[in-house]
Amino acid sequence: MQDFSEWSDRQLTIEIRKSSQRAFKALYLRYFDAIYRYIAHRLYSGEDTQDFVQEVFTRLWQHRHDLDPKKSIKAYLYRVSYNLVIDHLRKRGSDKIFREYITLSNSSPESTMDDRMTLKEAINDLPENVRLVFKMSRYDGLKYKEIADICQISIKTVESRMTQAFKLLRKELAASFVN
Repeated sequence: MQDFSEWSDRQLTIEIRKSSQRAFKALYLRYFDAIYRYIAHRLYSGEDTQDFVQEVFTRLWQHRHDLDPKKSIKAYLYRVSYNLVIDHLRKRGSDKIFREYITLSNSSPESTMDDRMTLKEAINDLPENVRLVFKMSRYDGLKYKEIADICQISIKTVESRMTQAFKLLRKELAASFVN
């Protein structure tokens, strides 16, 4: 009996394509917490989050034969999560909820409350596509390649949006601290 927990994502993907339930379980255990946090941070509902995480892994299993071992399974899981959340928020039709999806929920603990509010407001003022990329990079800890895969954009577009985010944030924060 093999211990799949030590295998690379690529090896697990190959085995999952062969319908290995043990490999699937190892991948599930490896990424469950990260996907749960990613979704929970956007939905603000533990019950819905559990359902969404189950749906992410259900879709992985249903489409296992289409998986490409050369591509990141982690990016695939985040892309499915992202699409499910966006679809859900759009179906709910609440612009307020959709905006919450891409806002900052935490700032650094050592900042003052005013600084946190100023930073949150500055991030909220970013264009939606820039805000999404910024948050995925800085708060979800995803690499540019992973963000590009999830959002189905080029790495150059991710870089451009991050540059734009930093310029806009510097400008906004400089203006608010001068006032």
